Amino acid sequence: MRDEKEFRKACYEAARRTRGRVTGFVSYQTGPNFDQGEIAYRHRTAAVLWTWELDGEVRNGLGIAEAPVSWGSTTFVDEPGLLAVLGELLPGYRLYARAELEQPIDLSTPPWVSNYHAKHWRPDTLGEALFNFWD
Repeated sequence: MRDEKEFRKACYEAARRTRGRVTGFVSYQTGPNFDQGEIAYRHRTAAVLWTWELDGEVRNGLGIAEAPVSWGSTTFVDEPGLLAVLGELLPGYRLYARAELEQPIDLSTPPWVSNYHAKHWRPDTLGEALFNFWD
């Protein structure tokens, strides 16, 4: 189930625990298929990406990218401390590390994206399939 309040609450708590500061949120209603929570640190601003529906099934997934995230410019990053805290706060969510998101997508494994979208958009990586700006 999609719970935006839970996601935002987890971002604030994760920022507090990792000495970051939430600077804003971007809703999926502005174009992408995911919500973003931006957390500023001294060394960078990270975007926590949350997608919740994969091929018609509700499955919550989280990734971390360099902020800001916009069409054609998603750069996934490693923030292991942040990812670990989010895992504690959001049990049951699938956490994706940078290495996983940058892997070439294998469409023969669990349905990350519908066959229609895979053929039409042709994602190169798992990250492109999970966190996208398709219509």
